[in-house]
Amino acid sequence: MRISALAETGLGISEDQITTLFAPFVSQPSGAFDPLWRQEITRRRLKHLRHAARRLFMGWLPETRRDEDTVRTEYERGWAGIDYARYTLDAPLDGATPWEWRGRQMFATDTGATRVRQLFLIRILERLRPRSVLEVGCGNGINLLLLAGRFPQIAFSGLELTEAGHAAAVAFQRHAALPREMKAYAPEPIEDPQAFKRIAFVQGNAVAMPFADGAIDLVYTTLALEQMERVRGAALSEIARVAGRNTFMVEPFRDVNKAFWPRLYVYRRNYFRGAIDDLEHYGLRPVLATDDFPQEVFLKACAVLAEKKSA
Repeated sequence: MRISALAETGLGISEDQITTLFAPFVSQPSGAFDPLWRQEITRRRLKHLRHAARRLFMGWLPETRRDEDTVRTEYERGWAGIDYARYTLDAPLDGATPWEWRGRQMFATDTGATRVRQLFLIRILERLRPRSVLEVGCGNGINLLLLAGRFPQIAFSGLELTEAGHAAAVAFQRHAALPREMKAYAPEPIEDPQAFKRIAFVQGNAVAMPFADGAIDLVYTTLALEQMERVRGAALSEIARVAGRNTFMVEPFRDVNKAFWPRLYVYRRNYFRGAIDDLEHYGLRPVLATDDFPQEVFLKACAVLAEKKSA
């Protein structure tokens, strides 16, 4: 599958739009020769080398494996510690990491990337006009909470492995309406500020989803398959089974992580290593792919839209 530049996708997303959405979450622009940038890149490279060596020579240790229990424990702790206040435009930029896009380097937080992905999701929904949408690995529900307000006519569902993520999403639904700060964070205007209360959040496993065959028009993931390398085949099979028409995945496909440092990082974390063309084996035909958006330096993602093949 050819990976397209942003202008070739037909999604109507511009460089200026992405830059504007991402800007509030950039702590400081940088450059490849900036001393602070070079120092941080060197520090992270050494760290990745150490951890990769540990996995290579001590892979038999339980802590070097990324199985379901490891992922669940890590994300239970992560979602329990995340406050929705992080999605405000003036939130503190704690924990900024190296990012890059179109030859520009910057220290930024992943909250900006979530906002950019939200715009991609909006354009995909406008293009496909699905009646039902499922996010697999929805975490605290941030994507769905905003999408529901933008598309109140769509039936949204979210599947999450962790109790903490599921509980956070359900608890948020007790708000009377979408908070003002969340409306400002949304990349485009919210049509129904109470639509998020109708989202069906379900706690469950991506390898055994509680949905009928072809029950959901569009099934999407955003950096959820990233954590499912050990069950990659089972998870992709389930996504294809449940999808009625399309899938959309923003994931670290092997196609965009071929360079040494991203490949090493994927290895040492035991992240998703599937290729875009592998989707064909699961009855999914890729029709669009792009990686033309801000990226973490050590882990690239690609947005891939696929059609479900006829039986």
